[in-house]
Amino acid sequence: MKIRSHGIASDLLVMRGLSEVDHRPNRIILRTPSEPNFWFGNAVIFFDPPVDPQAQIGQFRADFPDATHVMLLWDIPDMKQGPGHEELRRAGFTIDESDVLTLAGPITRNNPPPDVSLRRIDTDDEWRAVAKLQIEIGLEGGQDTTGYATFVKNRFTNRRRQVEDGFGAWFGAFDGDHLVADLGIFHDASTARYQSVETRASHRRRGICSALVSAAHDWAAARSPDLKFVIVADTDSAAGRIYRRCGFHLTETNLAAYNPSYDERTAAIA
Repeated sequence: MKIRSHGIASDLLVMRGLSEVDHRPNRIILRTPSEPNFWFGNAVIFFDPPVDPQAQIGQFRADFPDATHVMLLWDIPDMKQGPGHEELRRAGFTIDESDVLTLAGPITRNNPPPDVSLRRIDTDDEWRAVAKLQIEIGLEGGQDTTGYATFVKNRFTNRRRQVEDGFGAWFGAFDGDHLVADLGIFHDASTARYQSVETRASHRRRGICSALVSAAHDWAAARSPDLKFVIVADTDSAAGRIYRRCGFHLTETNLAAYNPSYDERTAAIA
C-alpha cells in the first residue's frame, strides 16, 4: 500500500539501514533493533481511521511484546484530533502534532555570520561534539536526565553509520572550533528529509540555522537535482517559522501518540 503522508514516508526514509519495515494489510510495523528505546523507531503505523485506543494499543503489544512503551502513528495526512485521541490522552499518552513542510520553489538563501563557518561533520571529535550539543539542548528543553545521554549517543552512533553508508550527511556550524549548531539531511532518489536541527542558545537569532538549511540543501541538490525537500516541526513552533522563511510551506499535519511506560493495569482505557 502506498504511503500517503510525506511525513511518514520521510520518517521511513531517514531510518534506512537501521530499521526493519514490515508491511501488513492494515499497518506498518517499524522496528529498530539497535535502538529499542527509540519510540519513533519502534512503532505501529495504522493506515485507516478510526482511532481505536484499545484495539490499537493491543495491536502494538502483539507486535512488540517486550516493549515498555507504546508508539502509535496514523498514515492519515491532516488527521484531526478526535475522541480516540482524547481517550489516549486520559490514559497518559502524549498526542504529538507536527507540521510537515516542503520547499516551494528555490530555497531562500542565507549565509552564516562572518564569525561562523559551516562544514560537514566528519571526524571523531566532531561527531562527539554533535552528540554533546544535542544532549545539552535536549536537557535544556526538559528531557529526562535518566538515560537521555545514552539514548542520544546511541542515536548518533547510528546516524554516523548511515552517513558513512552514503544515505546522507551531517553539517555543523562552528564559532572557531566550537560547535554551535548542527543538522542532518538524508535522501533517496526523490525525497530529502532534514533531521535534528539544533542551535545553541547563545547563538540563536543570528541566521545560523537558516544558513545550515541552505548548505544541506545545496549538498543534496548537487547529488540529486529533482529532490522534494521535507522538514518536520512541532506545530506553531519557532523552528517552523524559521523554515517558512527559508521557503518551506505547510503541506500537511501529522498526529502520533506515545506513552513511554504504558501499563494496562492502571490505564484509564476500558
